[in-house]
Amino acid sequence: MKSIQNKILLVVISGLLVITAIVSAIAVNMTHKIMHKDADRILNNVTLKEAALINDQLGDIKKSANIMQHYAKSEIDDLEKLKNPEFRAAYLDKTKKMFSEIAVNTSGIKGYFFRVNPEFSDSTTGYYNLLSEDLTVKEMPVTDLSKYPENDVKNVGWYYTSIKKGEATWLDPYFFPGYDLKLISYTIPLYKDGQLLGVIGFDMDFGYLVNTINNISVYEHGSALLLAKDGKTAYNDANGEASSNPHTKATAALQNGMYLELRADYKDIQHEIHPMLFNIVLAFIVVLIVAIIYTIIVTHRIVRPLTQLTDAAKKISEGNVETDSLQITVNTKDEIGTLSAVLSETYAKIQEYTAYINALAYKDSLTNIKNTTAYSEMIKELNDGIGLNNSLFGVLVADINNLKITNDNYGHDIGNELIIRTSKLLTETFKDSPVFRVGGDEFVVILQNMDFVNHLSLLEKFDELCSKEVITVGEEKLYVSVAKGVASYNPETDKAYKDVFARADQAMYNNKEEMKKAQKNEQ
Repeated sequence: MKSIQNKILLVVISGLLVITAIVSAIAVNMTHKIMHKDADRILNNVTLKEAALINDQLGDIKKSANIMQHYAKSEIDDLEKLKNPEFRAAYLDKTKKMFSEIAVNTSGIKGYFFRVNPEFSDSTTGYYNLLSEDLTVKEMPVTDLSKYPENDVKNVGWYYTSIKKGEATWLDPYFFPGYDLKLISYTIPLYKDGQLLGVIGFDMDFGYLVNTINNISVYEHGSALLLAKDGKTAYNDANGEASSNPHTKATAALQNGMYLELRADYKDIQHEIHPMLFNIVLAFIVVLIVAIIYTIIVTHRIVRPLTQLTDAAKKISEGNVETDSLQITVNTKDEIGTLSAVLSETYAKIQEYTAYINALAYKDSLTNIKNTTAYSEMIKELNDGIGLNNSLFGVLVADINNLKITNDNYGHDIGNELIIRTSKLLTETFKDSPVFRVGGDEFVVILQNMDFVNHLSLLEKFDELCSKEVITVGEEKLYVSVAKGVASYNPETDKAYKDVFARADQAMYNNKEEMKKAQKNEQ
């Protein structure tokens, strides 16, 4: 007959085996779920980041178009003058020069056009120019509007679509006739005193946008897709494995109505999980082997730690990885202590990784200041507060002068240094306000508290700092030159943040023009 000790040992060992198996299964299962959840969060954050970069480029085109719109309308006070051939020719020549200057300084632009309302001239008045890779301008024949009906989207949709909508419009991609070139157009109908002046637009090389999407890296077998406005049709045939294998995906809207979708293959995610699962299982096996040897002696000490570890595993399974709710206080130096250390380390790594991803989503990678995602949330916060309180704020729009020329002449490393120096001067000057990088060369400061009260003197301080900030390239010295525009929130007239920003942006543009004129006079 087996001794009581052996029976107890058998029962305890059996129970220990069951408990260990359960805890191991929970830990493995919950770790698997958490890693998948983190993978989804990472994929979503990466999608938002990549979409923000693409939207920056699309936003630059929209801003350039808005500048051109303002210029075209400001250069004429009476549309009836367009019926005068001499005035019309001079007017078109001025706008063409302005268009060309804006186009060559805006990345991604392939062409631009301006068509005048035929009511004031004829059906071919206007121009359409293409930009080559070396930025030389090629004048193209213009389409005769009288030869096509308004519903002929293929031939004259670029003219009538935005007019019918009554607002700026991103058109669907189309092939340029006679060229192996696919374009996507951004068009704006121009109205002066309620009358249609005409339509302006910029053409973007659609292939450039597709290549940008295709170059996004998503794990080993993942893919990035550019979807049409219906959210289903893909414009690029990126790595097809993710579309046929089980996968997870994240989608973000682009400014032109399309969507960026990133797909991650489950086998890539599981590949990341396997080493962690192996370590967890290995740790449990070691604990089990050692625990069996000492089971009789330490049975009463095992029950309490196992219960605590089970609770910890359940908290991990409930997704409590962003709080301090998980407390593992097993201080024993046996196998259970080793197991608790493994789970604590796992939890700490998950917290660290989560914090890293969240920081990445809101920080500009070059300057380490707030990025466009943080800026969008700030805008929402300001808009929510407008009308509910009387708090005042200001908007400073800053744009680095000649960044493209610096990149072209000295390389992008020097251009990046110029961006970094500018962000450093802004954060040193406006210490009480958030500073955002919202474009390649554009920054926005939300003036608050004493920075808002003292913004005039701080702007003078900023200009002084810029005049002393020098980047040495060989024997040449490059000074930091920044165009600025400031506007203050007026609770009586401003209905939304965009009203304040529009004034600040226009002021910045005016300042940039004044700086250009001053530079020409000095030369």
